[in-house]
Amino acid sequence: MGVAERDPDLVLIEQMTAPPPLEDARNSLEYWERRRKALPIYRRAARREAKEMAGRWQQRVRAAELARFEASFAGRLLTRLGISSIWFQRVQVASELFSWVVWTMVLRKMKFVLGSFAAIAVLIVVLLVLLIAQLA
Repeated sequence: MGVAERDPDLVLIEQMTAPPPLEDARNSLEYWERRRKALPIYRRAARREAKEMAGRWQQRVRAAELARFEASFAGRLLTRLGISSIWFQRVQVASELFSWVVWTMVLRKMKFVLGSFAAIAVLIVVLLVLLIAQLA
């Protein structure tokens, strides 16, 4: 028996579901983020679409980065040592969860105090700008 060839349909499916090239994914992510910022507030549907597309492209960027890492020497070495890419994903999710928990555990009074300081700083800057404008 000769070497079995892979089913062309399966090869096509693998190519279609593979992550895009990293630079293309980053460019598309930047486009959707810029679009969302540029759209006026009253264009809610378009802003929602841009937000959803930015989220999708963020996932594609992560997948492309992961594919690039797994293809690198370090990625292959870690895979052989038994450390899979899932470990890196868990670390990222854990850090995001930790950040969220820390923020929600901050006392409401602390949030109020920090918000008050920020408001006072903005007020001082506005008053300084008005004062400088009057003197000029």
